[in-house]
Amino acid sequence: MKYALITGASAGIGKALSYKFAEKGHNIIITARRVNELGNTKKDIESRFKVNVIVKTGDLAEDGAASRLYDDLKRYDINILINNAGFGDFCMPWEINLEKANRMLNLNVKALTELSLKFVRDHVEEDATLINVSSVGGYYLFPIAVSYCATKFYVSSFTEGIAAAVKTEGKKLRAKVLAPGPTESEFLIAASRDAVVNGKDFFTDKKAFITAERLADYTYRLYESDKVVGIVDGEKKLILKDPMFHIFSSDTKLA
Repeated sequence: MKYALITGASAGIGKALSYKFAEKGHNIIITARRVNELGNTKKDIESRFKVNVIVKTGDLAEDGAASRLYDDLKRYDINILINNAGFGDFCMPWEINLEKANRMLNLNVKALTELSLKFVRDHVEEDATLINVSSVGGYYLFPIAVSYCATKFYVSSFTEGIAAAVKTEGKKLRAKVLAPGPTESEFLIAASRDAVVNGKDFFTDKKAFITAERLADYTYRLYESDKVVGIVDGEKKLILKDPMFHIFSSDTKLA
């Protein structure tokens, strides 16, 4: 029995992804910190769809938590990994809380890297898919989110690099980057709390937001496509693209 592992699944984008992949017939393993929310999601999904749902709780921002989670799940046949867990902090770089910044690095970068590399190592010769959730902030810099954007630039380049490596070596595994814009979720509420620029709330144009459910639909389109990057543009449309970072080759000219 094959499973899709989805991190950060207790609310928002991760929860919507859980429902979308279950709707499409995938058994899922959902993980996050909040036990009750995951339990409720499991009950609802299993009552609505003919799939199996496994719940694992834990805080991936803690040292070693990602590796422990992966090793604990080795008894399951996981052929899809969606690294969705992450958070941001929207403030000017001289105002960021360093403790929060370190937790953001641990979750957005370190945990994602550990899970991704273990998954790639185990499944590179198989029909498996890695989807890492980045952001438009993984391709464009925003002054009010410098540290967050830096973590997402890492996610984007790291994942595109894996995609290039497996393609070059003719491996079966697929690696993909999802780069959403403003999405209705707890993530954005927490990250933008007290984020003020020139006396105004940082996020005021709610028309720019898409729902988590719509983003989940976009994610599944990316999963089914042969493209590496799925980025949500300013018109709230999904654009499927080839890798956006330059890939070094023997004829690459360096400045």
